[in-house]
Amino acid sequence: MKLFNLQTQIYLPFEHFKNLGCIHGCIGTNKAWELEHTYYSGSLLDVDISVSIREHHAGFEIAVGLFGYGIHFHIYDTRHWNYERNCYETRNTV
Repeated sequence: MKLFNLQTQIYLPFEHFKNLGCIHGCIGTNKAWELEHTYYSGSLLDVDISVSIREHHAGFEIAVGLFGYGIHFHIYDTRHWNYERNCYETRNTV
């Protein structure tokens, strides 16, 4: 479920995407982070901010792009949400 979602985008009619780099890591047992740098020629302006809970990979996410170059940062829960039981799924290790 999205608690907060702000999105502003201005796109061009042509597009070319390239991932320029990505780093990531763990924060504790069930949390992770990711920082990505991209180029998307179809984007003039892109601002996305969201906070989510009770869904797959819920967390905080911010993306900012200008003239095609963008930075995306994400802190998220690595678990999947079980909508039937209303809790995170647990791994059964045998």
